[in-house]
Amino acid sequence: MAKSPLILAALAKDAAPHLDFSQVKPLTAGTGGAFDSALLTATSGDHFTIKLPRNASAGTALEVELRALSALTAEVRAKLPFEITQVVGETRETTGIRAVLFKFVYGDPSNPAQLSVGSKLADSVARAIAAIHSIDRQVIDNAGLPNLSIAEILKLRISELDRIAATGRVPSALLTRWETALEDVSIFHFQTCVIHGGLNADSLLNLDDEVSGALGWSSLRVSDPAEDFAWIFGTGLHENNDALLRSYLSYRDVVDHGFKARAILYSELELGRWLLHGIAISDQAIIDDAVAMLSVLADEVQSGSISKLAAGTGPAAVLSSSLIEPDVVEDYAATAFASPAAEPVSNEDLQYVDLQTKPIELPEKSDNELF
Repeated sequence: MAKSPLILAALAKDAAPHLDFSQVKPLTAGTGGAFDSALLTATSGDHFTIKLPRNASAGTALEVELRALSALTAEVRAKLPFEITQVVGETRETTGIRAVLFKFVYGDPSNPAQLSVGSKLADSVARAIAAIHSIDRQVIDNAGLPNLSIAEILKLRISELDRIAATGRVPSALLTRWETALEDVSIFHFQTCVIHGGLNADSLLNLDDEVSGALGWSSLRVSDPAEDFAWIFGTGLHENNDALLRSYLSYRDVVDHGFKARAILYSELELGRWLLHGIAISDQAIIDDAVAMLSVLADEVQSGSISKLAAGTGPAAVLSSSLIEPDVVEDYAATAFASPAAEPVSNEDLQYVDLQTKPIELPEKSDNELF
């Protein structure tokens, strides 16, 4: 059951006794989502958000996000062309669940359809992602966050595909397409880097056609940079996507020839993850939605209306051979599908946890003190 805005406001006051709040608005719609959230207006006119996990998975994700935010020090943030939220305070509700108060980050969702060729917003998104990918990986190591090798990334993706296939609800054309891509060593020659890991339209905010902030940092890690483009390449807006990738490349000079193929692969696997999520929580509506989208994608594959997943299918810069792990990748890719399945990804790994606090209309400041 969702917590009322007044309860969340009381928790916010307990988390930051020095603040006085004049107004509160819910950010959670109905009973959906992993968090109960509220937007609060302080008597100073400043805005804050309070987040309270609804389940254990959300609680774990919040703990990881706090560790990630702590790792993003003032020095790191100064190099990013957008704002990252700050933790203002925290408290625990009566059941012991941790509630955290954050500084509000202003902005609207960055809809991929708005990232048109040559647009100011598209260039800003490319620059923002490039800045994230340029963070020193030592930041990740110091915080004890995941630092994945290419072989480990492949292992996780193959294990994920095994679980998707085991549902028996995915067309064989898609399973073949994905397995073929994961076996293609040429796609997986790249340099890992720091990635956000959870970018989507709601987590990357913009104001006046400039990226203003990024939310949901619980998946911060060293991994495949193409993961941060999956939400963009899943739109099918090919001309826009290629232009955005070219803009990204202008800010970073180390990208591999399989970048676009992997971004598309990851976007397609998201449909399989959505199916796994629906099955995990026994939500038939989600299952039906995922199956329908997978069916449409399979039809496109079989009709030849979408291209094969192969290296060299988009703009790319030459990657130095000293930065890849060809032997490791070839050895793993050659045996992964012939050997027993890799260690399965846990339900927690595959759960959809909505970490984003979606922007809403800001409340008018009131002279009456709420808390």
